[in-house]
Amino acid sequence: MFCGLVAFTAWPGSCLAASSRPFTIAISVPPSLLDRPTARLAIDDSSALLSRAFPSASIGRAPGGADVVIRLPEVPAPGAPAHAPSPADSSYRWRSTRRRGVTTLKLTASTPEGVACGLYALLQEKLAIRFIHPRETLYPSYRSWPLKPVFTFEGSPRFSNRGFHLHTLHPIELTEPLLNPALPGGFDAVREYIDWLARNGQNTMQFFLLRGIDRTVWIGHAARIVEYAHRRGVRCGVEISLAMLQQQAFQSLVLLRPYPSYTSQVDATLAWLFRVPWDFVTLEPTMGEYLPVLSRLLPGVQRHMEREVVRRYGSRLMFATHVIASDSGAKVRRPLEPTSGILIHTVMCYSVSEPHAPVYGNVNQCFMLDAARDEARRRETWYWPESSYWVGFDSPVPLLLLPYLDSRWSDMDQMARLGVAGHLTFTSGWEWGYWLMDWSIARWSWRFSDDGCPQGNGPLTPLDDLLPDQRLHGLWSEALRLQNRYLKERGLMRYLAALAPFSELPHPFDRPFQPDPGFRYSWLLNAAPRGEAAAVLTGPVADMEAYDVAMSALAERIDARLAHFEAAQGDRFRAPLHVARELNIGLRVTALRARHRALTLRALVAKRPEEGEAPNRSEALLARAAMVRGEALTLVARQEQGYRYPLERIARRTTNLTAYSFGYLYPVSRLFYWEREEEQVRHRRFDAFFMNLWDFRRTLGLGSVFR
Repeated sequence: MFCGLVAFTAWPGSCLAASSRPFTIAISVPPSLLDRPTARLAIDDSSALLSRAFPSASIGRAPGGADVVIRLPEVPAPGAPAHAPSPADSSYRWRSTRRRGVTTLKLTASTPEGVACGLYALLQEKLAIRFIHPRETLYPSYRSWPLKPVFTFEGSPRFSNRGFHLHTLHPIELTEPLLNPALPGGFDAVREYIDWLARNGQNTMQFFLLRGIDRTVWIGHAARIVEYAHRRGVRCGVEISLAMLQQQAFQSLVLLRPYPSYTSQVDATLAWLFRVPWDFVTLEPTMGEYLPVLSRLLPGVQRHMEREVVRRYGSRLMFATHVIASDSGAKVRRPLEPTSGILIHTVMCYSVSEPHAPVYGNVNQCFMLDAARDEARRRETWYWPESSYWVGFDSPVPLLLLPYLDSRWSDMDQMARLGVAGHLTFTSGWEWGYWLMDWSIARWSWRFSDDGCPQGNGPLTPLDDLLPDQRLHGLWSEALRLQNRYLKERGLMRYLAALAPFSELPHPFDRPFQPDPGFRYSWLLNAAPRGEAAAVLTGPVADMEAYDVAMSALAERIDARLAHFEAAQGDRFRAPLHVARELNIGLRVTALRARHRALTLRALVAKRPEEGEAPNRSEALLARAAMVRGEALTLVARQEQGYRYPLERIARRTTNLTAYSFGYLYPVSRLFYWEREEEQVRHRRFDAFFMNLWDFRRTLGLGSVFR
């Protein structure tokens, strides 16, 4: 991409290279702008970031004598409440000129939010300071001003609301920092994340509240978080349920405690919750996945809650949807009040429009596209797709699934064309390359143009921007094509994903969640006709082996190219090379996962009581599978050294507020799913309670109907 390349090139005559005085950058700020926290914090932060990228330069505020002057605009005084129902205009325009040896970049923006977004976009899109992760920023090192002296650069958001839902029902990086005020350094971790949102031009965040919080002290912690987010130009929402049972979700009422009335319980909940100035509240209307929707059982209570959030508290009510189609009537459930907004949900690495997306028992998710089209005409509508799923699908296996990039990129374009007002990405953790998904989505949520020409982009543009090497870009493209071909088109996600916790329960409790093989492994062992068992080996097993060979060879080529690039460039790209190698480890482990699953399935078929099978064939195959697992564990150990948050919290057994007694990457630390599949074959055990990782009682939360 042109901007990524130019950022590393010093233009002749762009600074006083022969002068003995230090190169100087000045940020010229109107005094009134410093009274606006969103702008002031962005200005101070940008100065610090420029100091990192220009280590020998002098960064100041006085334009006199500077080599480069960044001139910021006056913005009108606020004429509306600080947190109006609609976000402020964040668009901006830069114009760079050069006169008498001084380069001047003049920003045009009408709001503090526009000033902040303009500053950060200049740093990221033009100067290649990459805000890839809340705890990792990639800095180039410049000795002079690298941009051409005359240009224009513009940015406009594709959605008025753009940001992320942190799925804190799962034990991810920020679950405890958001929900446990007693966690040392917790607020600082949340602040880092809010800074990351602001730096990437995002203005919205949401998380799911859990019922185990200490209500007395948490509300003050939440107020502190929201106050800082507002200063950064980020609007905050919290998701709560009426009475969701599963995964320790926060409940607005207790189902089997009708006294005082349900509406009075809702009133008390909202009075407590709105001691914090939430910009929006998202309502989860179900009792849980595949459980009844309370709008059928208690329609008056839900309607009362929707009205109160809007009328009494002046906030916005957003209604959460699911890809679990309703049994009767409309496939997608709607809110009851016309003033309520709606979140249109899709899951996993499948797009809203592709014809085959085997999630939650659906053929595809196109009915959610129909709902988005309908709802965008009548109410506030935000798209709510996933950039990771967890449970047993992606990062906990672990699998690095590049098709998330394809799906989220195409969906975003489609939703923008529909006029959807918001894009709120549902995220469940950042390690194993999933930071790439969120960082890419944040950048795609903007339209940029250089000298009046729209910037081109695609699913891999942010990844390609990490390193300016066309051959490497081609290798990343090949990796995406391989995964789309094998994992999606040939259906290998049904086998590479681990089985979801409830999928091995007896019928009728074995409801579909993730893609699965479409048969039980006990059937394959004991009851499948010989021809159908053979078809598994010649079909998906052979495909997994082919994918392993192709992706492993590609990962070798990527490593070789990275080594060549490093030798040619020296230390200039040390940090981008590090994260590129992190991603390639993810691709390697995904290939090993395919090899391992092929071996365990061959071992399972070899265990069938059929004439002619060698009695030790199955054990030999399981021994080979264990060797593959050992090879992958070596890569896991290397990857763990680079985790950005404490291993004890995200990758080990630990006490927390979720339904899970471990961090979200604990299954990865020992490749639990891989080992379990070996032992399932060895012991002929395919029930949900064999080597069980899950606390079903706590996950289901049935006791919450009483208290």
